[in-house]
Amino acid sequence: MTSPRTPDGPVFAAPHVAPPVGTLLTAPPAGRRRRPLGTAALLLSIVATVLASAVGGFAAFRTARGAAPGLETLSAGPFDWRVLSPVRDVVLLGEIAFWAGSVIGVAALVLGIVAAAVGSGRGAGIAAIVVSVLGPFVFGGLIAVGLFAGLATTTSGVISA
Repeated sequence: MTSPRTPDGPVFAAPHVAPPVGTLLTAPPAGRRRRPLGTAALLLSIVATVLASAVGGFAAFRTARGAAPGLETLSAGPFDWRVLSPVRDVVLLGEIAFWAGSVIGVAALVLGIVAAAVGSGRGAGIAAIVVSVLGPFVFGGLIAVGLFAGLATTTSGVISA
């Protein structure tokens, strides 16, 4: 139904009022959606890969330096774990770094998969997946470098040239 026609005026539906002149009839600008899940996963994966690996590599270096004198007395038989007794606190630090990095890395991997699947920060989620998968390799590499560097810097003759 339309309202009765007025002379010299537009015809509108009965309850409608014309907007004032100069009003834009567009939707309000959409605000940028925050995507915290992918970002959180990426930050966790970086912490697990970089921080845990650095602490583990440092612990491996200190363990190799501290246990080197005891390694000279070992025979070809089974490994004598008493060699690590002087550096048990550093070995514990390395073990804590390993387990903390593992738990944080798995959490980052799961959050990255969820973020990529749901679309809540898909790019950061995919990056978190990649960094979390590379984390154990970085950890193992820094442990190996730390052990070799620690044995190489000892004054005893553990490593023969």
